[in-house]
Amino acid sequence: MKPQAVIKRDGQEVPFDQGRIANAIARAQHAVGIDDEALACELARVVVEHLERACDQPSLGIEDVQDAVVHVLQESGNYEVAIAYSRYRDARERFRRTRRVLGEGQAALNLSVVDPDGRRRPWARDWLEAMLIDRYGLDAKGATDAILQVESLLADSSLTELSAPLLLSLVDAALVRCGMHSLANERAPLRLDRAQARALLDNAADGQQAVVGCGRSICEQLSLAEHYPTQVVNLYCRGRLWVDGLDDPKRGSQHTVTIAGISNPWQILTQAFGVAAEAKRHWRRLSLVLPPIILGHLERGGTTLVQPIAALTNLAFIFLYCDGRTPLLARWPFNCGRVSIATYNDDFLLLRQLQEMRLPLLSGPHLMQGGYSGRVAVESALNAQGLEGEYSQMDALAMGLVSAVRIRLSQLAHSPIFAGGDLRFAIFGLSPNSASNEYLERQVIQEGLRAGLSLTRSSHLTEEACSHLGRLLT
Repeated sequence: MKPQAVIKRDGQEVPFDQGRIANAIARAQHAVGIDDEALACELARVVVEHLERACDQPSLGIEDVQDAVVHVLQESGNYEVAIAYSRYRDARERFRRTRRVLGEGQAALNLSVVDPDGRRRPWARDWLEAMLIDRYGLDAKGATDAILQVESLLADSSLTELSAPLLLSLVDAALVRCGMHSLANERAPLRLDRAQARALLDNAADGQQAVVGCGRSICEQLSLAEHYPTQVVNLYCRGRLWVDGLDDPKRGSQHTVTIAGISNPWQILTQAFGVAAEAKRHWRRLSLVLPPIILGHLERGGTTLVQPIAALTNLAFIFLYCDGRTPLLARWPFNCGRVSIATYNDDFLLLRQLQEMRLPLLSGPHLMQGGYSGRVAVESALNAQGLEGEYSQMDALAMGLVSAVRIRLSQLAHSPIFAGGDLRFAIFGLSPNSASNEYLERQVIQEGLRAGLSLTRSSHLTEEACSHLGRLLT
């Protein structure tokens, strides 16, 4: 007989609903990393068929339905899902017992809550319940359950006042203990590292740098939480994967422009300022290559160009193109670290001299062409340190990087400016000529091709990538 009603634990009788069974199975699947709504619905249908054979009356208890779900999951080979379902069931039962012990009539705690602006308010369940309903979208019963869990956590403490951020953290813990894991994950407040915020405030001449730095940290957390799969987030947080643009997802990674050479250096600089101002809106990093006439004026003592070039570094990294070595390096007039040299070919002595000055060298025949424009839409990097011969782990790195690149491309799809831009990746931590290094590079490229992407390996790591991937060294 097909059941018509379900008797809840409080004795209330509600209509039998196959959809609720499918939702419960889907949640258990999600807990073990499976996302298959069709399978959940099919398993729910099998549960109903099992109950039709076993049920001899129009109504049955909720425990009977849950036993049937566990039976069907085990018999169908979904053992991990069955374990996750049973764990959730047990956790809910423990919570119900705790709830009965606490009792809804328990006296409210004797403490105050301190808001971020310094205001204090006495602990009261009514405003906390309203906050949980408005902010977390709970119903009245769910809010009451969460409040009881928070009060149970605070009951044995000696606190007389509680900060609002700490209260929100306790609410997150309460939601998890109540079995509302997905809600806690979606609604949990973003966290900002205090040491980072304090360092930004101490080092900034005014508050603007701190605001920008803290804002980027928040955007990075939000982007990770809402857009990237767990595999990518885990690699990123472990310092294995760096993805450019998490804190600024609407701009491309790198744009390199060669300014056309004309006889008047001031016209060149004016053109460079115009290009930089326009490109800054679309690209996270911008490099401008100024023609040889600029370097020639500086070599002949044209000091009037130093200040405008230094001002230009606020918008872009500047490379002065030269046909060979230059005596200007012996009396380098720029101390900002954002002006360097570009050449036709690599020059070992020049490269060594620039490395001593901690400046990069940009080289290539394309740089002598006025109007050249190179774009890197997405840049990423991997840290494979200590993974020599660990091919399965390197496969996971490659899949994580390609997944991250695909998401970054989808974030940039709003503008045709990034169409056709390069997709570059770098590898850190492996010997350049090792078999593991070649294997990881090949896996990234092949995984990209399977996803319809053409990735190119870069020969260098940006400063941001070095800083992030260096976490593995500490």
